[in-house]
Amino acid sequence: PATAPAQEPGQEVEVTVRAVSEGGAAIAGISVTVHDVTMVSRSPLLRGRVESEGDVVSVSLAVGRNYRVRVQAPGHRGRDAHVSPSGPVTLRVVLTVDPYELPPITAAVGASDSEGLARSVTQARFADESLTYATVAEWLRDVPGAAVRGPGGSQALSVRGSRSEDVLVLLDGVPLNDPLTGRADLAMIPTSTLESGTLVRGAASQRYGSGAGAGVLLLTSRIGHGTGLSGGVRMESFGGMGLDLRAETSGRRGRLALSVSASRAENDFSFRNPVEPDAAAEVRTNADAAGVHGALTGASGPLSASLRFDRSERGVPGRAGTRVFADSRAEDQSWIATTGIELPAVRGSASYGWHRLGYRASAEDSESAQEVRELRMAGDTDIPSSPLTLGGRLTREEVEGDAIGGSPGRTTIGGRLVAALTAGRFRVDPALSVDVAGDRMVASPEISAAWLIYPQTRAWGRVGQGFRFPTFGDLYFASQYQLRANPDLKAERIAFDSEVGVSFRTLSGGVELETSASAWARRTEDPIVWLASSVALWSPRNLGELQASGLDLQVEVVSRGPAELGWRAQLAGTLQQSRVGFGSNRNPLPYEPGTTGRASFETWRGAAGLRLDIRY
Repeated sequence: PATAPAQEPGQEVEVTVRAVSEGGAAIAGISVTVHDVTMVSRSPLLRGRVESEGDVVSVSLAVGRNYRVRVQAPGHRGRDAHVSPSGPVTLRVVLTVDPYELPPITAAVGASDSEGLARSVTQARFADESLTYATVAEWLRDVPGAAVRGPGGSQALSVRGSRSEDVLVLLDGVPLNDPLTGRADLAMIPTSTLESGTLVRGAASQRYGSGAGAGVLLLTSRIGHGTGLSGGVRMESFGGMGLDLRAETSGRRGRLALSVSASRAENDFSFRNPVEPDAAAEVRTNADAAGVHGALTGASGPLSASLRFDRSERGVPGRAGTRVFADSRAEDQSWIATTGIELPAVRGSASYGWHRLGYRASAEDSESAQEVRELRMAGDTDIPSSPLTLGGRLTREEVEGDAIGGSPGRTTIGGRLVAALTAGRFRVDPALSVDVAGDRMVASPEISAAWLIYPQTRAWGRVGQGFRFPTFGDLYFASQYQLRANPDLKAERIAFDSEVGVSFRTLSGGVELETSASAWARRTEDPIVWLASSVALWSPRNLGELQASGLDLQVEVVSRGPAELGWRAQLAGTLQQSRVGFGSNRNPLPYEPGTTGRASFETWRGAAGLRLDIRY
């Protein structure tokens, strides 16, 4: 440490903490906890996160007292430093990469630094990837075990051979899943308004409740880390254009950020009419899409809050061979308000979301619309002097709209108990949650284990259960288009969800190599499937079981040289199969690819870069 001339005892001086990697590069996103060890004390004096510079934290400490400074950063081993300041001090702390620790997941209450120990987790910081990935759907196409597909410009997520309604998507803790279909459209969520995205594969009902049977996608709105203005312009195929604007400020009192994004695409394309194959080619002009998004976020100490607005409109597919439905349109808009608190041993959040879905089948039809309102409260606490964490959640949902009688609703109450048991380099995490909604009660147990074989090698395994309650569309929705709801549906039950994996990471000569492989299997009992009767009347029913299994592989090599010059190569792939049916009748799950893969290479120098992607 570099010190200034001595000051009087008791006088406060500034202590500046910087964190660097073993190669000397600055590490951003550090957190600092300071303990006064002059007298025995269990309470930290300060728990602060980085503010303006991204890799520096400054604190005021008293001269003549002894302090222990704990410095932590995502993906690195925490380290302690001791200081007894006699004047202004600068601490330079070197942190080493820790393959056992993944970045903390902050999009929903109850997530901790240990979330990824026994799971396959992929995280992206969109502040660094907003030009590479314009939307969340584009990012997920590069993630092993994830498949993105959908009609009419919409993009729904499937994880490890699941249907899209079995993947819960949370934005600042609020579900984005359609209240009628259970699916979330990711194509119109721009990354420019997001801070991070985290995909957790495997059943996660113990932590997030209904809908997380195959996985959960956690999204967080952009948080201010500095002070300034920024923006970007996108130009894409099929007449696509986008504009992103951002303003943020941060200081000792907190952080505030405003993000605005707007986009549109013409999407005109030519096609042959299947009813008149010999006729001249026609032009589809109703595949255009437009959206506007805004997010205001703020944080001060342990408190945070956000307000977000999203609206998108697009043309959707109509019936082939007729022009009656050639101008079908869909509109989606929502407001989301959230607030949260995060203390060392207590975490909590509350959110309110309003979501409206509109659809017009043709120019002659009036618009059909449904609205859903959802209030969520959740929190957990670490039980003192024990490895236990106790948590609870409360959800109230209501829906109303055309073809839905009244304003049906659902209240869900859930609780969970998690333990973290460690012995050397081995860790076991048993968990149990119970959720009650009306006369439906579901228990979801899970046990996971992780083993740090070597400092660079980690193995893990997990087995558990999950569930999904029927959507409002399954229970209440009916229309003139041969659809009939089924209020007698049972909840889907993920009776068996398992995973085993191993990862390896090494750093040598400025080149970092990371590899991972995981095998998984899942069995879902009573999956909710829409089927047609003998008279083409479509309705949902609980159908037998769905079985899925597969293997995910990923290899990444990164080289960072002098003068901000570097390159990265990635290989990733998934082998999987999904079959659904009853008795001896088993059919492949429609639209689920059996093999997916990608290879990419990118290089950069400073702020300029070049990237090549190949997807299969």
